[in-house]
Formats: sequence, C-alpha cells, structure tokens
Amino acid sequence: MALARVRLLLVFLVAFACLGVLAGKQGLTRPSEANHYSHMALAWLDGRLAHEGNPPGYERRRHDDWGVVYSVEFKPRAGLDGPIRGYPCKRAACLEERRKRGIETWLTTDGREVSVKRRDVQRRARTWYVTFPPAPALLMLPWVALWGAPIWDGLFTVLLGALTPVVLVWFLDRARGLEGGRDREHLWIAAAWTLASPACWVSSHGAVWFTAQTVGALLVTLYLALSWEARRPAAAGLCLALAVASRVTPAFVLPVFLVEWWRGGRKPLALVKFAAPLVVTAAALMWMNAARFDDPLQFGHRYLEIRWQQRIQELGMFSLQYLPRNLEAALWLRPQVITSGGPWLRWSQHGMGLLVGCPWLWALIWARDRGDAQGRPSEDTASTPGRAGALTLAQRVALWVAVVGTATPTLLYQNTGFRQFSYRFAMDYLPMLLVLLAFGGAARGPRRRRVFAVLVVLGALLQVYGAWYWGRAPGRLFVRDMWWPFAALTGQV
Repeated sequence: MALARVRLLLVFLVAFACLGVLAGKQGLTRPSEANHYSHMALAWLDGRLAHEGNPPGYERRRHDDWGVVYSVEFKPRAGLDGPIRGYPCKRAACLEERRKRGIETWLTTDGREVSVKRRDVQRRARTWYVTFPPAPALLMLPWVALWGAPIWDGLFTVLLGALTPVVLVWFLDRARGLEGGRDREHLWIAAAWTLASPACWVSSHGAVWFTAQTVGALLVTLYLALSWEARRPAAAGLCLALAVASRVTPAFVLPVFLVEWWRGGRKPLALVKFAAPLVVTAAALMWMNAARFDDPLQFGHRYLEIRWQQRIQELGMFSLQYLPRNLEAALWLRPQVITSGGPWLRWSQHGMGLLVGCPWLWALIWARDRGDAQGRPSEDTASTPGRAGALTLAQRVALWVAVVGTATPTLLYQNTGFRQFSYRFAMDYLPMLLVLLAFGGAARGPRRRRVFAVLVVLGALLQVYGAWYWGRAPGRLFVRDMWWPFAALTGQV
C-alpha cells in the first residue's frame, strides 16, 4: 500500500514538473488575460451574479469571450411596454435594415424580437457575465476568498492537470492489477494523456477555456474510477455533476455508471445516492441561469460578444453545416509544410487532428482483448482474484456510447475550438478512450508495449513542441492565414 502511494506521488510530481516547465515562470506566477473564473468567484463573494463594470481588458479590446446582456429603454413614442433585456440582432437582414432605414432589432431574453428606430432608443446599458459553466469558479472560491482576484489561474490549472494522470494510474492499478507488466502499461497510458494529447498544451496554460477543460477532464476521470463496479455511487454522482457544471458534454458519460450499477446488483439505494448530487446540481445551475438570462437552460453563450455572432444567429449554436469542418479539425487536419524560411511546419489556428497529433489512438485497432462473453479474462490476461482482465460487452458499449455522445455536440458546434494547437475538445472523451485502450491490452506484452511507447513518444514530441511555444512564441506555430483551411466552407470560420 505504501509503495502504491509513493508510485502515485511520483506520477503527480513528474506530471506537475512537466506541465510546470511548459507553462514557464510567466504562466505560473501571474494571472492569464482570460481569468474569467476568478472574477466569477469574486462576484459570488460580493453577492452578485454579474461582473461589476466592464470586463478586464475592455479598454484595450482584450476582453475575450465575455457575455453581455443589454438593458434597453425606449422613448414613449416607440409604443413599447417598458424596457427590455437582450442583445442586438446581427443577422444580415437586421444589419441591412439598420444601415438603410436606421431600424434596430433586439433579441430579448424571453424570446421576442423588438424592432425600433434607432432614434427611439433612450438608453442602453451593458451587464457583463461569465457564460461558462461555473464549477471551476467554485473550486477557485477558497483561493479568491484568501487572495482576491485575479488569482494565478495557470498554477491552478497545472495543479489540477497533474492530478488527472494520478487518477488514471490509481484507477487502472486498482481495476486491472499490476501483474504481467501492467504497472508499466498504466504509466504509458498516463504519459499518453499528460504529454501526448491536447491535455499537454491545454493543462499547461491557464485561461478560461483551458481551465474548464482541465477541470472537466479530471472530474470525468474521477467519475470513471468511482463508478467502476458502482463502489462509490454518491462520490461518482458528485464528480459527474461537477463535470457537467464545468463542460456540459460530460452528461453523456452517464451510461458508464448505469451499466456498473446494473452489473453490481441494481441496489436502489446506490442509484439514489448517485442521483442526489446530480439533481441538486442541476437545480442550482437552472436557478442561476434563470436569474441571469431568464432561461433555466441557457448558460449565456448566445450573449458572447464575439465575431461569430452573425453566424450563430443565422445557423445556430449547433448545426449539421458545421460537421464537415469539425470532423476534419478533430481527426485529420494536419500541419502545413513550409518550403522556405523555417520552421518547416506551421499549424492551422484550428489545430491538428487527433489521428495526427495523438498517433497512439491508432492502437485502438489492436486493443481487442475482450475476454469471454461475461467479461472474464482470457488465460493470458488473467490477474489476481477479483480483478477484471477484460471488459464485458456492456462495459465496452457504455464507454463507446459515452465517447460518441460526448463528441457529438462538439462536432456540431459553431466553433472548432479555434485558436488551438491540437483539437482540445477531445479532452472531453479521451479518458474513456484511454480506458478502452488499457483494458483492450493496447500495451500488453513486450511487442505491443514497444509499439505503443513509440506512438506515445511521437505524439509527445508534437504536443510538447506546441505547448512550449504556445505561451512563448505563438507566431512560430501558426500559419499566417488564420482562416486556413476552412474559410471556403463557412464564410466565417
């Protein structure tokens, strides 16, 4: 037991050292420009749901991804009943009406469209919000209470990022045992996540988007570990609830616990314990959304003050029209080869596909160690009594349903994850793929382990390169055409 704890401590220290070096002193010891969550936590401590005044960086036009709701009052001659809350219509037809006839159209928080002449607007005021799901702000709350805002969100993100490989190793060691070289397999799985996936550059840099994904990935990994054999239903439910409160997409990981609960005896009390934190968290989120945006299901992304507003209003936040672009960004988008003037490779601002940037995912082709129909381990994968050497069909289906369900919203989303080195939305479902790889024996045996290790090292060379230059010299990474290669697909990428 003591040796196991030392092993986990070493995993944490190595992961923290690697991510910390990639972040650099500047990344660890000062707030990022997109330190939204600490401001959200500070607002809560002051008894507010909105940010006080304009967001940080507003005067320099550096207020990235803040949401704004307008309160608009009209002159009596406009013939409207009182003020409205909402945001301006930016569809092409609305902009044309504004240009030609001086008519403004407002989209209200209660779902109406209000059109008035510009001269009939008496007053408009802005209220700024953090529109990202709030769980990371909840975790930052003690820091903000002690030291105020903004906090060093880079250090916060690196600390939590270094915990994810620890949870992976702890989970796999407990679920699969350490016999037959599995101790080394699990370390390679942890290395694949920490250094050879988008988590490498995401978790080594603080900013609202990267902190959200790091927190969400950690909580999903904890949820998988605590759900296994339905051992800790209440803790599993709490982790899933907080994961959804960080990144809504982890809601689709729900089937993993349900299958484990079914296999583990279907005890009603266990299901109640699991569901209780989900219900409480859902109620809290819906109350907060209704209080801010008059809609319990609206986190506020429709109010983001970003260049994509016209596209969002015309095509929607989610659309099949985004699918071809997002599939390429997720899977096979590759760097551009530069024939002169080095460096010889430049990346699209939409990143790099998983099949290029995470070559170890190709091991899913041979990760097929399934045991028998009931999930009992085959002879060459048998471990200590009580340890499962392979997954049952139901477990494999649950994990793949979780992967597909979690990936689908991001593939239909209006944004690729832009500006990124590699496809960061994959962090939502890579923990499930790593579990499938581990139980499928992707690194079992000397030959497979060598191949898997080579693929992990290749991925690490790419991801570490991007993580190093991301905060130091991003101009070294990206092609000059910021829309390449998708401008022709959507007009605005």
